[in-house]
Amino acid sequence: TLLGDLMGDAILSATGAHWEEAEPDYWNMNTDVRTTAIVLWAMSRLDPENDLLPNAVRWLMAVREEGHWESTQVTAWSLLGLTEYMRASGELRGDMSYSVYLNGQEWATGQVTEENIDEGQELQVGIARLLADEANRLVIQRQEAGPGQTGEGQLYYSAQLRYYLPVERVQALDRGIVVARQYSPVDSPGEFVDSAQVGDVIQVKLTLIAPTDLYYVVVEDPLPAGCEGVDLSLKTTSVVGQAPELRNLTAEEENVWLRRYGWGSWFFSQTELRDERAVLFATYLPRGTYEYVYNIRASVPGEFMVIPTTAYQMYWPEVFGRSDGARFTVRDAE
Repeated sequence: TLLGDLMGDAILSATGAHWEEAEPDYWNMNTDVRTTAIVLWAMSRLDPENDLLPNAVRWLMAVREEGHWESTQVTAWSLLGLTEYMRASGELRGDMSYSVYLNGQEWATGQVTEENIDEGQELQVGIARLLADEANRLVIQRQEAGPGQTGEGQLYYSAQLRYYLPVERVQALDRGIVVARQYSPVDSPGEFVDSAQVGDVIQVKLTLIAPTDLYYVVVEDPLPAGCEGVDLSLKTTSVVGQAPELRNLTAEEENVWLRRYGWGSWFFSQTELRDERAVLFATYLPRGTYEYVYNIRASVPGEFMVIPTTAYQMYWPEVFGRSDGARFTVRDAE
């Protein structure tokens, strides 16, 4: 059936679902955003209980730019799809109760009403309170409608687990974005190193692979504590108070693929080389392979732990990737 085909063609990520066109059709003004909105509109009518719908709504809301979608055509269909979903789901008529259980113990309770439908509840628990060497069970349960309640509305929730490891044990992780980092002598970019002498200039190469189009992407690359960023445009180390920008690859450094799909300024709208890290931001990043190169200078001797490079979608942090953790040694100048 058509509905079954649509479900099979959905592209799923940790917190979003969308549909993509096989190829652009500029005459008919098709885009992946408009197609997703049309599918949302149709499925809200045909199958309003489908589990894909809330995720499609989240994806549509996240791909807006400065509060609106990319064109009047896309905006019109997005509003139609979202309105139809709200009508079918009773989104604004929240009137229910819920409970949260952790390992069989009641952790919290709450109510959703029309007055507090735009509010949330945040719960945190320390890892020390979790069970060791066995599964921990988190249950979020919607209660039966109580006296005077209609039981209408949607209950949204998400859960995150944060823990910390020694940096040398942190391995690269792909949750929708592939990230890698390499250090090389500036005069020998093909040679990878994990140490340098005071005064040496080291080239940092960041590689990012986006299997699908990404939105509101942040890339953060912590510098080794014994190193500082170098602003090549000034031909010297930046002085306090200046905010140097990372440079794009030169034509000689890029191959044809990178010239077409590389870290062009048309994708990364903001790049910063801060005291302790390099940061890049893109509102929209088409799927493909990207590379960025910048330089650091070894300045303080010692052995330093280097936090992995991370890339994530600002509004969907569950879609992310990181590089390996590393050790970097700075030796005294001979």
